[in-house]
Amino acid sequence: MPANTPATDTVPQMTSRRPRVVPLLFLVASLVLLLGALVIEHVMGIAPCILCLYQRIPPAVAVPLAALALWPRVPAAWARRLTVMVALVFVAGAVLAGYHVGVEQHWWAGTAQCGGDAAAPPDLSTDLTALRRALEAPEVVPCDAIPWSFVGISLAGYNMIGSMGLAVLGLWAAGRRALWRES
Repeated sequence: MPANTPATDTVPQMTSRRPRVVPLLFLVASLVLLLGALVIEHVMGIAPCILCLYQRIPPAVAVPLAALALWPRVPAAWARRLTVMVALVFVAGAVLAGYHVGVEQHWWAGTAQCGGDAAAPPDLSTDLTALRRALEAPEVVPCDAIPWSFVGISLAGYNMIGSMGLAVLGLWAAGRRALWRES
């Protein structure tokens, strides 16, 4: 290489926009979380509690935001903002999953929909109408039950860990201006 040639000439320059790896990771992770929840429910037969169902909302919100951040016509500055939004969605998911872990560990009580008074057996001694209502009511899955765990960590615990990791990654990436420069 001649002495007067800059070193940057040896690095091939990208002719298109930089790949948006973090939004792609968010999209894939969110779809894996949602698909995993459906497999756990419908293939493994583990019925979700109400908090489990609520924990599906953050990845469902993250999917369209991450997809929009990946869209090539979206300017890098807006893709960066969308990445911050997705990271904040994952922060909310981590908080919700952490709350669920606390309910599972009996650190605090769950919501009324978690099976508190609603899980009490109906009084069937009164009349046939009470029996009919009890049979038509949906089964309440208690939120403090841990139907599956691995090395002592429940599904909610893994969701909390994963959501925190994705949130940290997104906030870190948003702070790295070099990742968001137009090529």
